[in-house]
Amino acid sequence: MKREIGSEFWYVPTCEKQNTVFPENTKWFLSGRSALKAIITENNFKSVSLPSWCCESMITPFVEAGIETKFYPVYGTEQTLSGVTTDALLIMDYFGYTGYSKVPKGYGGVVIRDVTHSIFSSIYNDADYYFGSLRKWAGFWTGGFAWGLKTNVSVVNKNYADLREQAMKLKEGYINEVSESKEYLKIFNKAEDLLEKCSMVAAEERDIELAKKLNVELIKNRRRANAKILLNTFADVAFFPEFVDIDCPMFVPIRVKDRCELRRHLIQNEIYCPVHWPVSEYHKLDNKTEKLYTEELSLVCDQRYTEEDMERVVKIVEEYWKE
Repeated sequence: MKREIGSEFWYVPTCEKQNTVFPENTKWFLSGRSALKAIITENNFKSVSLPSWCCESMITPFVEAGIETKFYPVYGTEQTLSGVTTDALLIMDYFGYTGYSKVPKGYGGVVIRDVTHSIFSSIYNDADYYFGSLRKWAGFWTGGFAWGLKTNVSVVNKNYADLREQAMKLKEGYINEVSESKEYLKIFNKAEDLLEKCSMVAAEERDIELAKKLNVELIKNRRRANAKILLNTFADVAFFPEFVDIDCPMFVPIRVKDRCELRRHLIQNEIYCPVHWPVSEYHKLDNKTEKLYTEELSLVCDQRYTEEDMERVVKIVEEYWKE
């Protein structure tokens, strides 16, 4: 197999036993953004408070709906939600490290919790709506979900799912050395371009069934073991230097001043680590937040990889720092 680490998924680990992650009233969508749009449509928000550290896809559904967006400060583990007065409040924990985001006492608006990062860590009961995406965890073609919703969505977009399926098959062929072509990258990008144009669209039935049979224990055990290896070396520069028993790390985010150079070095060694997140025209950054966005790098620790792979990541990063 190729020694590539990171980039897009190509399979979903499942087991015979159905998991208990998703409530019976879960609604399934093309993406997390599609699920968030359904939540917005079901309400009449005039204003919303969002975390200052977030993805553009969490902001644009509110902007497109004409909702005033405000930001409360988030600097890694430091979050300040006091004094929120908007109609709605969106909160989230980051990268599977839970317990940092809490609804402020006395807040009377609609609470929306993005559980994309924490879906395999904590079970919350502090919000009116919950939503997220499984595409960040395994090889789902679609995989958006939400509960707390009354809205039913039946519209599908086969073109998007077909592109994702095609790209994953090609990626699997590349990883297994059936092909040397990286044509799958273009197809994944084509699918993402199509996603930008989609609104409230339903998930593929295939993804719904896979989600229910997702091997959660394997995902949690592998990720925890892999994250532990990375944190043994990088705890001093990690946003979350440790995790508790219930946590399931999505990545191991670290803070590095020369992020672009380190990331380039990792890519040269076929290690692909994302950043969270690219800054958009909708973000409003102070100096402290801007530093966070320009220094964060997410080290990969997912279930595709072994402890030997993680030791390779450590070795490559340490080699770079010694140069």
